[in-house]
Amino acid sequence: MDYTKFDLIVVGAGFYGATVAERKAAEGKKVLVIDRRDHVAGNAFSYRDQETGIEIHKYGSHIFHTEDDGVWDYITKFTDFNDYVHTVPTRHDGKLYPMPINLDTINLLYGTDMGPEEAEKFVAEEAAKAGITEPKNFEEKGISLVGEKLYTTFIKNYSEKQWNTSAENLSADILSRIPVRYSHDDRYFMTAKHQGIPVDGYGKIVENMLDNKNITLKLSTSFVSIIDQIPESVPVVFCGQVDELLNYELGVLPYRSLRFEAEWVNEDEPEGADSKLGHAVINEADSDVAYTRTHFYKYYQIHEPEVMNQSKSYVVREYPADFRRGGEAYYPINNAENEELYEQYVELLHERHPNIMLGGRLGAYKYWDMDKAIRFALDFAANLEV
Repeated sequence: MDYTKFDLIVVGAGFYGATVAERKAAEGKKVLVIDRRDHVAGNAFSYRDQETGIEIHKYGSHIFHTEDDGVWDYITKFTDFNDYVHTVPTRHDGKLYPMPINLDTINLLYGTDMGPEEAEKFVAEEAAKAGITEPKNFEEKGISLVGEKLYTTFIKNYSEKQWNTSAENLSADILSRIPVRYSHDDRYFMTAKHQGIPVDGYGKIVENMLDNKNITLKLSTSFVSIIDQIPESVPVVFCGQVDELLNYELGVLPYRSLRFEAEWVNEDEPEGADSKLGHAVINEADSDVAYTRTHFYKYYQIHEPEVMNQSKSYVVREYPADFRRGGEAYYPINNAENEELYEQYVELLHERHPNIMLGGRLGAYKYWDMDKAIRFALDFAANLEV
């Protein structure tokens, strides 16, 4: 392939890369989009099961939500969304509790019937019991915010599973706050002005974004394998891991990963009982349950009652996993040491490949929701001259 015929090469067909590519192509620029996977949309990718009509989120649940009107106006050019509003119960000892913690959660856990003001005072008193004024770790911070019982029941075990270490080993900085609502509001994204699920799935959104005569899409292609063929005169936006791009020369940037176990169940049979509860996601708070979340994807499709009401269901259990070099990176472990290593990689990349710019969650070594990735991409593309 003659790479000199492109004004820009974008590596990664997730939301960030697709947004940059779409914006520059709309200006008349010739853009090549490369992705090493055999599909677009990155970790947000979903596809429809032909037999049941269930839209399967290949890499775990993705709910689009944003407070940014500009992002909403942009993304809705490429898809329609349903009116799904995300709620997530947490399971403890077989009982479901609203999460984030709200008035109902508190009353259910303590067996009380408190009103908002009484509950707020009660939680403050519970938090004060430990006398922690300068928390030294995640556990002390959690107890100092909501008290030992709420923290231990809903935060401690879930977080220890996520990070595969004791909460006492985690930094207090990870837990800036624990949202507690002294109302019956159980919306997970309480402040989101816009939220929903794309009616045709996430893969279709990105396909529509890249459906431009000025965009060439090349899937199942490793950028590392062709990097030596790219002239330095061609700018590249790289949305992958910078440590992998530079062959881990300075060491591996730490991430957490995930693995998924899936099965088809019949809700009319005992093994399908959880799906019959009617929730798209259930958080698993107990330490004797190895997975952190259970997904029932069909309940996102509120615009298709025939899909939701069928007895067949696709159940996915989400397990935290250690990241291994070359594996799937999901959550960066952001601390001072890792940020310093990332910055060293950025400097090295600029020295070796001055035409390569970093973007996207992996490239920025940040955990961004989908709307944040789009917003940063829109701003980047607006200032990018190619």
